[in-house]
Amino acid sequence: MPRYRVVNEVIATLSKKPTVEKVASLLDPVGDALEGRREIYDTLTGESLTGHPIHPALVHFPIGITMGAAALEVVGWGRFKGAATTLSGITVAMAVPTAVTGFAEWTRGRPDARERRVGVLHAAAASAGTTLSLVSFILRLARAHGVARMFLFGAAGAYAVAGFIGGDLVYGKDLVPDLDEAEAEKTI
Repeated sequence: MPRYRVVNEVIATLSKKPTVEKVASLLDPVGDALEGRREIYDTLTGESLTGHPIHPALVHFPIGITMGAAALEVVGWGRFKGAATTLSGITVAMAVPTAVTGFAEWTRGRPDARERRVGVLHAAAASAGTTLSLVSFILRLARAHGVARMFLFGAAGAYAVAGFIGGDLVYGKDLVPDLDEAEAEKTI
């Protein structure tokens, strides 16, 4: 008997929206160009550096640093403004190589329709986290720490969603079944 999981259904529904495929199609030419530059592609995926994907190792930085900054805000509620500002800046800086290596990994997974769609959702959630972190950082530099705190918490939530979806891409196909499996279930 299949288990019903609300989060899985939401991700499955979102991944099948035409907008997701449109975004993927917009990214395809960049992915094609990247694959055509094999040395760069192998470096970004981690093949030439480590022999395995480097993106999963990098994601811990923006996610972990953001969660650490959010924890400081909860525990200290305003006492660690300097530390939260520094951590927000580091998050934004680390998000750049994380996103670039993630794009290279997505390029590798494009032939799989499921990975293609779920990868776009993962990137959207991670991009939201990075954008919210950037806004939080800018607000902190402007000394608007109270408002910045709210953007930081939003970033933590977005990164948590991105991590959840990314975990599915790495560890299994539990969130969104393959298109063929889904179609087979409808005919049964």
